[in-house]
Amino acid sequence: MFPLIRLAKQIAVSNMTELKAPYRLTYALTYRCQLKCGMCNIWKKKPLRELDAAEIGEFFRRFPHFSWINLSGGEIFLRPDLPEIIAAITGACKRLYLLNFPTNGYETERIVGMVREIVRSRTVPKLLVTVSLDGTPPLHDRIRNAPGSWDRAIETYRGLRQLKGRGFGVFFGMTLQNANADAFEETLRAAAERVPGLRAADFHVNVVHASGHYYENTGCDSDLDRQGLLGRMRQIGKLRQTSLLNPVDFLERRYQRIAAGYLGGDPVPVTCQALGASLFMDPAGTVYPCTVFDRPLGNIREAGYDLRRLWNGEERRSLRHEIVQGLCPRCWTPCEAYQSILADLLPGFKR
Repeated sequence: MFPLIRLAKQIAVSNMTELKAPYRLTYALTYRCQLKCGMCNIWKKKPLRELDAAEIGEFFRRFPHFSWINLSGGEIFLRPDLPEIIAAITGACKRLYLLNFPTNGYETERIVGMVREIVRSRTVPKLLVTVSLDGTPPLHDRIRNAPGSWDRAIETYRGLRQLKGRGFGVFFGMTLQNANADAFEETLRAAAERVPGLRAADFHVNVVHASGHYYENTGCDSDLDRQGLLGRMRQIGKLRQTSLLNPVDFLERRYQRIAAGYLGGDPVPVTCQALGASLFMDPAGTVYPCTVFDRPLGNIREAGYDLRRLWNGEERRSLRHEIVQGLCPRCWTPCEAYQSILADLLPGFKR
C-alpha cells in the first residue's frame, strides 16, 4: 500500500505547487515495429543506439523514485531483453505503483508468455496492458498495413485476459482518426463476438496526434475532421458504463470529456505537467518534455545516467516555464493528459 500512498501524496502536492522531481516516466524502449500503421511513421525511423539492459538498470538505480512508468515503442516485445529490463526497473524502483505498456498484439505467443512471467514475478502493485485495436477486421488490417493483424490482436487480448493476478488489467486501445471515426460500435460488436462480455469500458479511446521527434508524422492531423470526431467522442462517452469509484474509469472519463472540447477548438483547461510531474525518454536516452514537444533536454548517457543532472538544470526550468505559459503544442495525448488531470483535482487552489 505504501507505493499507492506515495503516489497519492505526489498527486496532492502537484495540485498545490510544482513538484521537485517527476513521478511519471514515459519511456520508448525501442522504435522497432513489424507493422506499418498509416497514422504513425515509427516503423520508418532509422534504428537508434538503444540503451541496453545494463544502462537501463543504471539509470533506474540512480533515479529510483518513479511511481508510474509507461513503457512504449515501437513494439516493446521485439526487445528480447524485455524481461531483464522489467526486472531491472522493478528491482530498483521499490516505490513504483503502476507499470503500463501498449502492444500491437501481433506476436501473441511471445507477448502472452512474457506477460505471464511478468505477472508471476512482479512486485508492482498495478500492471496494465493495452492491446491496440483500431477498427473492424478489414479496417484494422488496412490501418495497420498488416493482413491478419486484427485476429492476432484479438487472440493476444484473449490470452492476456485469462491471466490471473491481483492488480493486473488488460484493455483495448483505439486511436480515433478520420479512417475509423465511425467504427467504434462496429469494432466493439466484432470484438465482443470473439471476447464474450466485452464492454465499451474495456476500450481506452484517444485521438491521433502529430509528433516530429516521436511518431515522425508531422501534419498527419492537418486534415483531421475535428467536428466529426467531436461527435464520435461524445457518443462513445455515452456508451461507456463505468464505475464512479474506479480511478482508471475516472481518468478515462475526464480524458474523453476534455478531448471533446479539444476537438471542438476549446483550449485545454488544465496545466500540462510535462517536465513537472513527467517526462519522455527515447530509446537512445534523449529526454524530451513529452512525446509531442520537440525540445530535447539532454541525453542520459551524456549525463552519466543521472536524471538529476538534467532535471535540476536551467534548461529544464526554462522549458517548464514555456509549458506553463502555454508556449508548447498544447496537445491532449494520454501520455501527458492523465497526470495533468490528476494535478487539477483542486482547480480553485492558487498555485
